[in-house]
Amino acid sequence: MRHPWITAAALGSICLRLSAPGHAEDRGQDREPPLMMGEGAAPVGDSIDYQGIDSPGRSGASPTMLEQRETGRFVIRKTASDTWSLSERFGHLGIGEPIAIPQINTATPEDLWSIEGGGGYNHLFSTGRQFGLNFNVGSDSDHPFYSIHETVLRATANYRVPSGDHNAWLFFLNYSNNRHFFNGIPLPGVGYYFQAYDHRLQGVVGFPFVALRYKPAPDWNAQLSIFGPRNVNAEVGRKIYGPLRAYTAFQWGSQEWLIADRQDYSNRLVFDRKRAALGLRANLPYGLALDVSGGRQFDQRFFVNNSSSYRDVPTAGLAPTWFVQTKLSYRIAIP
Repeated sequence: MRHPWITAAALGSICLRLSAPGHAEDRGQDREPPLMMGEGAAPVGDSIDYQGIDSPGRSGASPTMLEQRETGRFVIRKTASDTWSLSERFGHLGIGEPIAIPQINTATPEDLWSIEGGGGYNHLFSTGRQFGLNFNVGSDSDHPFYSIHETVLRATANYRVPSGDHNAWLFFLNYSNNRHFFNGIPLPGVGYYFQAYDHRLQGVVGFPFVALRYKPAPDWNAQLSIFGPRNVNAEVGRKIYGPLRAYTAFQWGSQEWLIADRQDYSNRLVFDRKRAALGLRANLPYGLALDVSGGRQFDQRFFVNNSSSYRDVPTAGLAPTWFVQTKLSYRIAIP
């Protein structure tokens, strides 16, 4: 492990939060943000998530990679109609050796960082409508905050209009200068949230996303989410015993970094990959949840482009590798 202090700091912050009074909310299966908004759920309490992903690589085919991520959201003020919150994000991808990208005389840095902080506000109107606003600033780069060109800005406004007893129309406006598609422009969105089959099916269908959650039986659940092109998450899980659940998952997505001193400021370093995994997760006492999974990582490539599309651009392809992922989560509800 190249940076053990990162793990210690992240776990230390989780342990410090455990001393706060309160009780754990009923987490169940983690839901996609559009589903939570469709249900009219503002942040109900503090949360911290830490995950470490170790991919040992293969000699001469792909380097060892160690990825660590930590995210947190904390409610600082909550009333019957208003919720104020703070959020933060920290991540590090360590690459065992630089990866040369052919034809452009560029190699990946060995250390890629993600640092971000911001705040959110949610208001519930007496009519049942909701308005939310989130703003974050940070840096995704090999040299965070090296200049203004490595600074990441994200802002989202959303509005929920109830439709019937359980359904709702959702309206969004999002800006990000590090989005994997339509980067750097205000992106409007609209979706319809619905519940069906005695609440066993929940979904949001719209632009530019689809999110579905289905419980065909009490012990079974399935999830699917799509956000723009080349970003897909699918999962099928089953309760085994007590709080323990087993699941299988497929993920396809990308990460983007604004490399310091790049010649074209519209370009970013992109890491695109697919994963197939088997895992176990369980809710634990004191608001904790543990998730351990492993599987195959494939169709991996680094490239430089202004979007996550790798069509007609030079790419550095990596051989398929195995990976192991551990995720520790903490939730505490605010009365």
